[in-house]
Amino acid sequence: MANENKPSVSEKTHAKNNENTHIVNSIIAGLGALYNPNNALITAAAMTEFENNSNGFMQAVNAAVADEQSKVGKQMTEFKLVSSRVNKIMKAAAGQGVKPEFMANLRSTANRLNGVRVNKSTPDTSPVTSPPTDAKNASVSRRSYAGILESLDLLDEQLKANPDYDPNETEYKSVAVSAWVEDLRNTHNNALDSKVATRNARNARNAYIYSPETGIITRMNAVKAYAESILDKTDPRFKQLKKLRFVDYSK
Repeated sequence: MANENKPSVSEKTHAKNNENTHIVNSIIAGLGALYNPNNALITAAAMTEFENNSNGFMQAVNAAVADEQSKVGKQMTEFKLVSSRVNKIMKAAAGQGVKPEFMANLRSTANRLNGVRVNKSTPDTSPVTSPPTDAKNASVSRRSYAGILESLDLLDEQLKANPDYDPNETEYKSVAVSAWVEDLRNTHNNALDSKVATRNARNARNAYIYSPETGIITRMNAVKAYAESILDKTDPRFKQLKKLRFVDYSK
């Protein structure tokens, strides 16, 4: 099974592009006064600045990804406990001898949450499709985090609306259930926000590093062309430059 914590192929390629930029700058530094282009994009200073800025964007992406993994992991851990706690709430309600019709309504809501499996493939929201026509599809439609919260909100309101539901155990009281549901909602929202932050960090990185006008491809093509004008084709430094490959993510 693939490890979802490993960087994707595209993320590894971004890192390789950045590594190759550093190699180019090392070659430029080694050329010293021989390297003196009039193209402002590829002067030694401009290339060093580009590498430093690129490193900053890469670090921002790495930080955002780590934060997302932490918050999504917390969401998964907390929502895995929903089914178990709902079952205990149902037992607390049944033990108080509340009216049968109340238990029937409560059980109908609880059945939406019983057996729900939360894992890495659990979606944030249910797909916008036609209403499910069978029990199997209905169960699948509720396996999103938003669907779980919707059912918990209904359960919470049902408990608060019935004055006969008043267990002695603190964790089963209506106020505790409401606080629990709100905590789950905050955890879910934090996970959603972290995903947006990761996308924004990646978009900012790509906009800078892969700018068609001033990005890595434009610069490296110009560096290689300039190097060919000042170095012999048999020069090891020129050969090293020519071998370096950069993947374009601007398209």
